[in-house]
Parts: sequence; structure tokens; C-alpha cells
Amino acid sequence: MYTFSGWVKLEGSPSALITARLAPDNSGTRCIGTVLARSDCWAFLKGGFVLDWPTQTSVIFFQNADRTPMKITTASASLQPFTTEQWSMHQKDTIRKRRKRMATIHVADPHGTRVVGASVSVQQTSKDFPLGSAIASTILGNDAYQKWFVDRFNAAVFEDELKWYSTEPASGLLRFDVPDQMLAFVRSHRVMVRGHNIFWENQDATPRWVKGLSPDDLRSAVNTRIQSLMTRYRGEFAHWDVNNEMLHFNFYEQRLGANATMEFFSVAQDADPLATLFMNEYNVVETCDDASSTVDAYVARLKDLRAGGAVLEGIGLEGHFSKPNIPYMRAVLDKLATLNLPIWFTEIDINNKFDAQTQAVYLEQVLREAYAHPAVSGVMLWTALHEGGCYQMCLTDWNLKNLPVGDVVDRLLQEWQTGQVAGPTDAHGAYSFSGYLGEYVVTVNAGNSSKQSTFSLSPGDETRHITVQI
Repeated sequence: MYTFSGWVKLEGSPSALITARLAPDNSGTRCIGTVLARSDCWAFLKGGFVLDWPTQTSVIFFQNADRTPMKITTASASLQPFTTEQWSMHQKDTIRKRRKRMATIHVADPHGTRVVGASVSVQQTSKDFPLGSAIASTILGNDAYQKWFVDRFNAAVFEDELKWYSTEPASGLLRFDVPDQMLAFVRSHRVMVRGHNIFWENQDATPRWVKGLSPDDLRSAVNTRIQSLMTRYRGEFAHWDVNNEMLHFNFYEQRLGANATMEFFSVAQDADPLATLFMNEYNVVETCDDASSTVDAYVARLKDLRAGGAVLEGIGLEGHFSKPNIPYMRAVLDKLATLNLPIWFTEIDINNKFDAQTQAVYLEQVLREAYAHPAVSGVMLWTALHEGGCYQMCLTDWNLKNLPVGDVVDRLLQEWQTGQVAGPTDAHGAYSFSGYLGEYVVTVNAGNSSKQSTFSLSPGDETRHITVQI
């Protein structure tokens, strides 16, 4: 596994998208990083790759993305190799620092005297890190599916039920009964839920009746859409994907002008000021072969929207992976992390062109890298269950029997929780442990006395101290 970085500058052209490519033994090339380079300043390219086939010589070269000739200057190039064991050790170290925290339970009697040898049992009751899945209307009335879901996940997103073509299939015909029921389900189980989505720039995902509207009628329709959706659900959804996939498509901006997205964000912010508003895009982290959605293109668009006054506070990465390039994934996350905004993987799956076992291997690689990165605030799987299957990847069959990717998810959910830890207080009346961030209940027994208390492990570098009086 290799990380690669370097500074890039152009001559003879004001700006261009430059790709770094790997050519192993001159047998084809692979993109390993991109940068939007300029002639008036140096630009930083960060990428990486996995060399997982035999090769004697591999060449890294820089190329204009559209392959027109130009002079490219590079400086301070760095290529760092890591074994898979070294990469894993770094992940585990980051998880220990960012997803866990040391805690010490102090046990004392009413006079403040330390109680030595008291029995302390600690149980995690909820997790701080949101890890969830898409759900669909198929979960309604399906008690077994509902139990399976809430036993695992603390976050949800509706697959299609909030999209405009679902809530208003014809002009003025509003249908919120299904999302209302789905919201009642997640609310009753204290599951946080993302709002997906208000608009989708893809013309193919636009309601048929909307496509033929005049600009004035379209503007009226989009304002009604935001108001009806966000007034009804004000305060219910933690996030909203405001204008989906706008780096790839431009249905609304083509008809309403370049400021359309900015207006969407402004109206959405006014309608539900407590919701975090997101960009949401694919192929930012999955590959660097998509010139429309490079990391620099994402950053530039986000900065433009914020400069124009949009209250944009979240980075959404869909995560529809084929074969993942984990070093490249980390490089993109590192670059996005400089914006100091929460990063969410919003729709993770692995392409179904791979067999079930390969999907499982690739999913584990992606989830471990996402969970270990300190800038990632949450992960959603795009695995809403239907009788005929899922979009690309199902965790179970229709009878809720785990598939290989489901086994991976269950194993990681177990690994990333504290479970129950127990032991006696030491000579100082204290019991210490390292726990995953979240909510806990502690039970202390000493002699004939017993006491139960709750506490939270929130992010922090210092040991969390909890005193229990018994």
C-alpha cells in the first residue's frame, strides 16, 4: 500500500485538472490522484494506490486530464510504502485515540472513604458513532425486519420515500403517508435519521410533471417543494441532502440559473435551521477517474456555495464502490478534512459485479478505513431490503439470513462496542477501562450495598472520572 503526494504547477495554461497515473510494466495505467493545478501558485496533489500484482518496474507520471499537451512542473514528491499490517496498526491506533476514551470509576462511601475491592460492572447502552442503513417502505408492518434493524443500527435514511417523485407524483398531489410511518418507526426506537433528498439534479430522477414547467412555474414549484417538505418535518431530520449530485447533473441550475442551489440552501436553512445541510456526491472517494467529481471540484463547489451565503455544514460522500483503493480513499478524506466540516459516508455499498465473498472483503476494507478516519462523523449503508434484492448489496436475504457482507457488518458492530467490562476496585478504590464513546450504566456492589449510575464517554483526550457513592 502506497501513499503518494507532491506539489504541481503549470506553465502556459492558467489552470487544468492534472492526474497522477501509475503505469506498471507499461501495461495500462491507473489514476492514483488528481489536483486542480494552476500557473500562478503551487497546488497539492495527494493520492495513493495498492500494488497487488507482480511487477518489476512501475512508473508514476503526470498528465492533463483531457490529455492535451502542457508543461507540468512537480516538486517535493513523496512515495511512502506500507504493509497491510502497518496500515491496520495505524487504523487501530486512530480508533483508540478518536473513537475510545479511558475512564476511571471511583467508589467511595458517604464519608468519602475509598472502597477497596468493590465489584464494578460497566455496560455500554448506546454508541456515539452513527452507523446505519437505508430503509424502505418494506420495513413497515414487518416486525422481524424492524427488530433486526434496531438490534444493529442507530441511524437510518429513507431510500426513495422522501424524494420529490415519491412525495408529489403529480402537481399538487402530496403523499407523505409512507414517510410519516417510517419516521414514526425510527422515532419510536430513538434512531437518528437523515433527510434524503430535497432536490436531485439528475433529470432522470426529476418528477415527470416538473420537466415541462416554465422557469417561473418551476421556481414556484421548487419553493413549494421545500416549504411543504421542511415545514412538515421541521426538527425531525438531523441532516438534509439539499441538491443531490450537482457535480454531475444540472437540471435545476440549467433552468433557474447558476444561483439556484444557493437559493435552495437559503430557503432550506430558513425552513429548518437546526438541520445540518449537506452536499452529497458520488465518485469523489470511490475513484479518481471521474473528472466531474474530483476532490478539488467538490471543495471548490462547496467553498463557492459558502462564499455566496449558503449555510452548508456537511460533506456527503455516497461511497458506491467497485474495487476500493484504500490509500486513495484516505488521501481524499485527509484533503476534505481541512475544511473542518463533518464528513459522512451516506450510501456505502459494493458493486454486485463481484461475488458475495469479494463484496464482503471490499466492504470490510471500506468500513475500517471510514471508521478509523478522525474526520468521518457517520456511516450509512445503502442496503434497504426488498424482496427482489437491494440496489447493489444486501446484508441479508429476504428471510433475514445473513449474507457474507452481513457477517462483516455484524462482526464490526461487535468489535466497535465496549460490551460489558467488570472487575474489582484497586487499592485506591478505582476501576479503570478503555471504552468506545457512548452512553454507559455502571453497577457497583460492596458488601450488602448496591448502586447503579449512568455516565457518558464523549470525545476527549483526558481520562473521564466518574465517582459512585455507595
